[in-house]
Amino acid sequence: MTHHAQINWIMFATIVGLVVFLYARPQSQTMQEYQITSRSIDSIRSVRIVQYGNEIALKHSEDGWALIQPLQSQVDEKKLIRILEVLSASSHYRFPISDLGRFGLDQPNIRLYIDNDYFGFGGLAPTTNQQYVVTNDYIYLISPRYAVMLPSSPIDLIRTKLLATHEVPVKYELSHLTARLQNKKWHIDTQESGQTLNEKTIEYWVKLWQLADASEVTFERPVNSIGKGIIQIGLANGKMLSFEILQTESEIILVRADESIYYHFPIDAGMRLLDPYGISN
Repeated sequence: MTHHAQINWIMFATIVGLVVFLYARPQSQTMQEYQITSRSIDSIRSVRIVQYGNEIALKHSEDGWALIQPLQSQVDEKKLIRILEVLSASSHYRFPISDLGRFGLDQPNIRLYIDNDYFGFGGLAPTTNQQYVVTNDYIYLISPRYAVMLPSSPIDLIRTKLLATHEVPVKYELSHLTARLQNKKWHIDTQESGQTLNEKTIEYWVKLWQLADASEVTFERPVNSIGKGIIQIGLANGKMLSFEILQTESEIILVRADESIYYHFPIDAGMRLLDPYGISN
């Protein structure tokens, strides 16, 4: 056999051996997956987030979810659901709790408390770019998106609607008119001289208030804003809400007195809330 033929046989034998090895080797087992908690979203009644010394606390009641610290306000529950998505997180890696400092978990900058369950978010694993989290006597590696979704400011959780679902208006008091719900129909007590509002327009205006969704909510009075009066809204439960009216060149801002929150609306949308006479019949 020539030298060239020997080389060909060696190469052929090597390839055959490699194929046999790959075919015959034991298949790797599917990695085990661990749920980091067995809690369900429906059972949750309180949430507390501590980030870099700042604390946000929320509580569930019969009226829904509300902020209770550092201020009191109704919560956008869609944003709350993003926080609670951590309850569905799973991991292929689980370690007994030991040497927390090694994983950045001895004093984590981000801590989440869901009822009595604690979640501490630590550093990132360099090989998987997943984040260490400690909870329920174990350390897990999960996607860092769960920590990213935690709000750093309460403003990130506040609903943008003026009225919560359970707040049902029965009376509106403006400077130039009063609207009340009587016998399931809305009536205007005072009409502007020479103008009238039909029932359809009044109902449409009331619906605007119930659905009003601000373009932005803030905690501070805008620079160069001018006060334009007060609106009071009586609710079916007997509570009275008060909104201060502010205006800038481009916005109408309604300040909800019981929450000290500023709800921003474009001029056109804001004026429709303030003046039903501006709505086409």
